[in-house]
Amino acid sequence: MFDLLLMCGYCAFALPPAIAALRGWAPRRMRRRTAPWVIRVRGVALLVFWASAMVAPLARQLGADSEDSAFLTFSAQFGLMMFAAGLMCGAQVGVLPATGA
Repeated sequence: MFDLLLMCGYCAFALPPAIAALRGWAPRRMRRRTAPWVIRVRGVALLVFWASAMVAPLARQLGADSEDSAFLTFSAQFGLMMFAAGLMCGAQVGVLPATGA
């Protein structure tokens, strides 16, 4: 039951902002400060975060409760989260203004 609520919560609260950012929809103040490609990269990163959150509940729903599958789901989640963090950091580095020094 908890896995179902977790999946529904992530789909309801994490997926819409990710899709909106992927399509380029953002608040006006964000569109003024960042390039459109940065908003889309952040949308991709949010989708990867959402996918990493779905790995463990889906594995448990499919009946993968052994110790080996727990290690594999943890590895998959960690890898996806590090990939998404790299995307976010790369997008942020692309936004930094030139200092002129």
